[in-house]
Amino acid sequence: MSFNLTSRQQKLLETAKALSAEFSANSKEYDDRAEFPVENFARLHEAGLLGLAVPEAYGGSGSETGNAHLAAYLVTEAISRGCSGLGWDLIIHYHQCGAVTRLGNEEQKTRILGDVVKNGAIMGSLGSEVNHQQQTAPSNASRKLTFDAQMMPVEGGFRATAAKHFCSNAPAADYMLYWSLAPGTQSMGEGLTLSIVTKGSPGLNFQRNGWDDIIGLRSSVSVSATLDDVFIPWKNVLGEPGDFIQKDPYTLELSQAFHLVGSAQGAFDCIAKTLKDRPFLQKEEGLMVTFGEFSSAIQAARGSCLLASSLWDERQFGEAALASLRAHHMAREVALDVATRGFDLIGTRSLFKTMPLQRYWRDIRTASLHTRDSQLVRLIADADLAGEYAPKQKYGARVDELMTWEKLGLKREGAAVAA
Repeated sequence: MSFNLTSRQQKLLETAKALSAEFSANSKEYDDRAEFPVENFARLHEAGLLGLAVPEAYGGSGSETGNAHLAAYLVTEAISRGCSGLGWDLIIHYHQCGAVTRLGNEEQKTRILGDVVKNGAIMGSLGSEVNHQQQTAPSNASRKLTFDAQMMPVEGGFRATAAKHFCSNAPAADYMLYWSLAPGTQSMGEGLTLSIVTKGSPGLNFQRNGWDDIIGLRSSVSVSATLDDVFIPWKNVLGEPGDFIQKDPYTLELSQAFHLVGSAQGAFDCIAKTLKDRPFLQKEEGLMVTFGEFSSAIQAARGSCLLASSLWDERQFGEAALASLRAHHMAREVALDVATRGFDLIGTRSLFKTMPLQRYWRDIRTASLHTRDSQLVRLIADADLAGEYAPKQKYGARVDELMTWEKLGLKREGAAVAA
């Protein structure tokens, strides 16, 4: 199938497909140890794939949107097909690169994204909190989130104190995206701020908290983190308060959808290999019909993802975000169905840990719980009835007047001043 990729991106996609088989061979090793795949990320860097979410202006192979472009999505699908855990780790890295691309200033993009391209720097997340308050409001289809994470103004920047959880990639990351409310703001729409915390920052500690017993996406090492008076200099604060919601329309759901499609294809490949190795199974009519249904469903999910991607390319942000929610739901349902019913097609052999299917199932089941599907589907339903959808409304509401650091009495280039 022909895609609208640059020649450089097309070569990277072919490289990703070739590497996928290599990563499939060692995926069990990282899954068994619940360790971040540092060596695989080094291979991704050598191949130029870590820079696929970095614009060409900063040495990468991406677009001005960072991670939100078709080449990054297709590479995610290809890597996830060989190793669903590594595919998840890659979209986390890409997503953080995208945030820096779209919200960072020139110095930040040159410094941080340049490090990704030149040295293979890894990006991670410091976002989730246990006591998120989540609510779907039928009147405006918004999900309200609040953070306990603190951002205390001090000379030259801020001091951060917080407890974060499911911090994907963070223990291995060189740069981590920290989510918090700007001091003096009351809502996510007004004050959600993304900042960079660097590796080895004093006061930053990680706790595995039973991670060794997690059943899926084990290589993401999405452990808990505590920030105890961690210093964040102004140079690591991305944009103005609320910019992520008010100025950046791009969302994560489509990346997750392509990851799920790739993982579903990986599970399908496992089933196909069994059918080829044991041809007598092909005589079972019901089994083969189910196998054909899987193939058709994966194509449908991939088609939904490609439609959403084309809407992003056309900068139809509301429609693209809504289409991404639909694609995510479809990919989730298909991936779960293929991986779950695949056990019936393979039979008792699927129960062995050496069989990749059980690993795909665990990773798909875990990825599908990142956001409750019911919340996303409710957003779709409300948007269809309302006739409109704001891309970031699940994070916070649009505001009439944008917040700035100056309005909060803070000077970006120096010390805090009285409000």
